[in-house]
Amino acid sequence: MPAFSVKKILCPVDFSYNSEQVAQYAASVAKSFGASLELLYISPVLSDIGGHHEVDPQKIRSLEQDIFSGSSAIMDRFIKDNASDVQATGKILMGNPAESILQRAGEIGADLLVIGTHGRKGVEHMLFGSVAEKVIRAASIPVLVARGQG
Repeated sequence: MPAFSVKKILCPVDFSYNSEQVAQYAASVAKSFGASLELLYISPVLSDIGGHHEVDPQKIRSLEQDIFSGSSAIMDRFIKDNASDVQATGKILMGNPAESILQRAGEIGADLLVIGTHGRKGVEHMLFGSVAEKVIRAASIPVLVARGQG
């Protein structure tokens, strides 16, 4: 059996404190393997959430675009703060988080996904689901799940 080789790591982030820790862990793994790291932020599609019938659709699209545009500057700072010691890039996409993560992993030929989890349980898990769980179930490459410390 060939040795496990990692050249490209994809790490989805949401810019939370938890994802800072996960990104630092992904950077450490990248450094160990001499791999490149792409940090991925999925900007929300607010019109998919529903329940905004009384809100002007143009205002929703404008807010989506503002979030998307503002994420670029945040990503640059996020990389500098959490992955400056490896070859790291950032990518911002808009869409369904789990689907976008899996699609991006295929596009870049990722060898490993490093994804964080908030560790929701019970009713909260039922209501919100888990992006990490959906990715793990559908991924065709290894997925390392990391949970932040707080």
